[in-house]
Amino acid sequence: MKTIAKWAAIAVVLLLAIGLIFIFSLPSGPHSARDVRLYTSLLNEIAAVDVPHNSFLSDEQKTDHADLLALVESGKQLTEQQSRTYRQLIQQILLDHQSRLVWLDTSLTVMNDVEIDEVNNVGGTGIEGLHDHHDQSARRNFSDLSVALQRLETANGITAPVVRIFSANRAYKNLTDIILHLAVAAHSVSVEYMPPDLDVEPGTMAADFESMLMAYKIAQFAPVNSQTYVAQIGRAMDAYDRLVLAAQARINQRLSPLERRLAGRWLALHTIAPQPDTTMTVRFPR
Repeated sequence: MKTIAKWAAIAVVLLLAIGLIFIFSLPSGPHSARDVRLYTSLLNEIAAVDVPHNSFLSDEQKTDHADLLALVESGKQLTEQQSRTYRQLIQQILLDHQSRLVWLDTSLTVMNDVEIDEVNNVGGTGIEGLHDHHDQSARRNFSDLSVALQRLETANGITAPVVRIFSANRAYKNLTDIILHLAVAAHSVSVEYMPPDLDVEPGTMAADFESMLMAYKIAQFAPVNSQTYVAQIGRAMDAYDRLVLAAQARINQRLSPLERRLAGRWLALHTIAPQPDTTMTVRFPR
């Protein structure tokens, strides 16, 4: 037993050492505005098209809807009816994979029969059934982001470094999850934008979040890849750029160089973020 315990302890130490070496090999400085703009476009494409089409659709679904999927991926405009069919398809596959998505994001908010008397974007009313309500999930992500930033900025005492590290990591995770929810929301079934319960002060991160959410919601009601859709997705991504830069600035202002490395920067692997491929083709380059 002593031998087993000894080797187990050695294995744990080695794993920790490898993990630290890996973390310290990663860049820790803030992303430039140019890189943020690029990564935002890639995240939008990953969440809206790449993952749903390549990871969630079954082979049978890909075959049955091949022409429709090709139109979306090419950036060509869909008709009203094609957009409705496509959004109902995406709604169904998101439901099929909901348990997996909940595991990846604890802020994911599942709701039943949402606003069932309100007009939706597929010619009916409400969001029927038990689904991830992307608007509320993203709002929870933003709330969790705000809480993490507040904890980071008010940390004090002997545990302050640990609090700052974990809060920064949590903030970046929620920051990424916001766009992962809203990018695919533009291709799902939903009702129109509803403003927050409290007024939002202009020029704040909250204002940028609401601008982003509103733009994605307008796109959600436009034919996929239409002129209105493209313009609103662009506005949403611009607002998200500002959100990322603001969060990044607040985090880096408080963290020491060592804390930055341990916490990870935005999209670092240990913030549980997708790793954008900079060679990926996006439908609408900015």
